[in-house]
Amino acid sequence: MKKIIFILTSMTLIGCGNMKLDNFSDNKPVLKIEEYFLGKTSASGLFIDRFGNVKRQFTVDMEGIQEKDAFILNETFLYDDGEEEFRKWIITKTSETTYRGESSDIKGFAEGKRSGNAINWHYTLKLKYKDGIMNVKFDDWLIMQDSKRVFNKAAMKMKHAGIKEIIDSLEKVVK
Repeated sequence: MKKIIFILTSMTLIGCGNMKLDNFSDNKPVLKIEEYFLGKTSASGLFIDRFGNVKRQFTVDMEGIQEKDAFILNETFLYDDGEEEFRKWIITKTSETTYRGESSDIKGFAEGKRSGNAINWHYTLKLKYKDGIMNVKFDDWLIMQDSKRVFNKAAMKMKHAGIKEIIDSLEKVVK
């Protein structure tokens, strides 16, 4: 059943290229990064090219830690080809509905805004590409379904149009 819900929600999100954050203002439950990601969360997802083909699959184990005014989100990715990747986010709440994130592979800052059950992030990722680095712009949406599940759709813009978007499903790890 979870797979069917994920597929249907993913198909809906794929068609939402012009989503507006205000459209989520009345939706519940309210998504707050510092609450949902506190503790352990897991995710699995897909990289999809501009033709709609799945190019890569991955899982992510995340752990969120509150440290004074900063929220630390550690992400460990495992890709279907065996590659592993680690990213540490340092997220600061800049107002009741806005966030600023930084990581070693982000150019400048990630800017996030929250409304209802959704958060929309904008950032540029410094992606390893061949023998160099390619800057990839992200329009990243997190949409909370319930207290345990969040869906993520990230549209990517880059010079070499390969991967177009990432879709993943996150689930809170409850002990």
